[in-house]
Amino acid sequence: MAVSFSLLDIQALASGLDSGERWRQWSEDLLWPEASSLPATPLIPTMTARRMSQSARLAVQLALPLIAQWQPRHLLCVSRHGELARTFTLLQKLIQQQPLSPTDFSMSVHNTVAGLTTIVGQQPLPASSLAAGVDSFHAGLLEACATLQAVSGPVLLLYFEGSLPEFYRPWVAECEPPHAVAVVLAPGSQWRYLGREASSSSGLNQALTFWRSRLQDATSVSLPSSVGGHRWSCAAE
Repeated sequence: MAVSFSLLDIQALASGLDSGERWRQWSEDLLWPEASSLPATPLIPTMTARRMSQSARLAVQLALPLIAQWQPRHLLCVSRHGELARTFTLLQKLIQQQPLSPTDFSMSVHNTVAGLTTIVGQQPLPASSLAAGVDSFHAGLLEACATLQAVSGPVLLLYFEGSLPEFYRPWVAECEPPHAVAVVLAPGSQWRYLGREASSSSGLNQALTFWRSRLQDATSVSLPSSVGGHRWSCAAE
């Protein structure tokens, strides 16, 4: 069976980028707004939002209206780094033999966003979390396609990344601001995986590369990878 899906919806949020016009401008010049504040997250209760990382807030804010509109049967949360900034803070406190924050501890796991989305949305939605290094978004697409064969409805793929602690910067090529990309998939053959190919990177991670392709109405996209690129092609159904 070929790996394929139909795209029902796709949305994104990032610091300073909360409208279609701003995102389209970004897709052309690839310039991130400087010193921009985080977009408003009105769907998240204030006290809950204060305890969440910036990337988690963006991801949950994106997910809630899509869940209400499309009623997905499964939530798949994907991130290369997850709550790494919070985990790094915990590690520093352990080294310094300082007490740990209960909030930081409870929200330091990789499935934090999956739990918060279902709790805030009050939706008993089956959810899973995934990480696969630089290939995390592509792995999420493959996992979502497989999940579509087992559930009778759409799948919501939620990708998110936050700002990394300075300590990790030498080992990470991409340094995007906090952002989230949400994709609603359904069974179909609109998008098909064509396999690996030689590819050059634009400096964006796979999720933002795919989002940019949709903003530019591209009919194919190569997702950057440590092994070249993963080519997906779009055909009208």
